[in-house]
Amino acid sequence: MKIGFLGFGEAAFELSTGLKEEGLTSIKAFDVMANDDKFGPQIKSRAQSVGIQLQDSLSELLPDIDVLFVAVPASKALEVSATVCSQLNGSSFLYVDVSASSPNVKQEIEKGLSDVDIPFVDVAMLGPLPVFKHKVPISASGNGTEELIKKMEPYHMNITSVGNKAGDASAVKLIRSVFMKGIVGLYLETLQASETFNVSSEVLSSLEDTMDSHSFMDTLNRLITGTAVHAERRAFELNGSVEMLQEAGLNANLTSAAKDKLLELAEISAKYQGEDKPLTWKEVISRYDL
Repeated sequence: MKIGFLGFGEAAFELSTGLKEEGLTSIKAFDVMANDDKFGPQIKSRAQSVGIQLQDSLSELLPDIDVLFVAVPASKALEVSATVCSQLNGSSFLYVDVSASSPNVKQEIEKGLSDVDIPFVDVAMLGPLPVFKHKVPISASGNGTEELIKKMEPYHMNITSVGNKAGDASAVKLIRSVFMKGIVGLYLETLQASETFNVSSEVLSSLEDTMDSHSFMDTLNRLITGTAVHAERRAFELNGSVEMLQEAGLNANLTSAAKDKLLELAEISAKYQGEDKPLTWKEVISRYDL
């Protein structure tokens, strides 16, 4: 197996470190920033620490590889794919994009690569690379997904197919980020408020009791279905929270947005009043005009 990395930042460094430990020795890389005054020293240091020879150009990287991991910023992913297509010179390999690009961009990349008969995999890494390295949980989609799983199986990569449609894996990651990044913002807004009012111990203890009492899925289902019935009242309560935070000079953007979301749910649920409480979150979401 021969691997190439286009871009040698943290993702490529951690993946290559793990793959080297698995015994995969044929790895090369190219990074356009390798000679940059600011970023070059770290790129070269990382490559040296893993024992990877940095190539001087893209044209040196592409020949004689089986899999190309493209680890460039999302803003450059489409442009880079077009550049690769223009410099193939007869090379053929599996093109694996690990950027956080949108589903539409991933689909555009696959379309361009299909025109030159290069199979494509949209990869979303769903965990911390410094912890998991090459074994980071990966969702993959695109026309080259099954080939990637087969090629990397001997090296114990943790790849799960979510289908042949490019962009589906990225959708998983970006939608997951709505929660994972959003909840950090909510944590911060909550903690700033509790510290301002000197009630952090009491607030956190109460939240811990509530959140630890059931599994994640049970809690999600209970909160969504219960709120579908009581959305208007809970929005009114949140409005009081917004006013309190604003009076204390605190940012209440997320709390205010949550209130608006509950008011939206109240409108949708109003016509269902008199029914029994929904049994699942799916019943609630199905009432939206998606």
